[in-house]
Amino acid sequence: MNSIYSFQHYAFDIIIYLSYFLIVLAYFGIFNDATKYINALNYYLKIYVCLFLLWRFHPFRTTELTEFDRKVAFRAGVFILTTTFINEYIVRILTYFGLKKGDEM
Repeated sequence: MNSIYSFQHYAFDIIIYLSYFLIVLAYFGIFNDATKYINALNYYLKIYVCLFLLWRFHPFRTTELTEFDRKVAFRAGVFILTTTFINEYIVRILTYFGLKKGDEM
């Protein structure tokens, strides 16, 4: 169980940082295809976060919060904020400058 926990901890960090890195690349126009990868990464990360939160915090279970639980819960909030506001902002900027068609995202 401990190896699964450490793998989740490590993989979650990598995916979050990769997502933020791709957002920065897309924002500055360094990598124009980054939005395609951001969408795919965000889709799977949303599924993971939803399943994790549902499993760990369902009402029929008593759970003590671990450091990883706190990390996932906090980053879930940050993740929802970034995917809602910042990604929409980036898409509008890219669309405005003609680097992206408006209906692709």
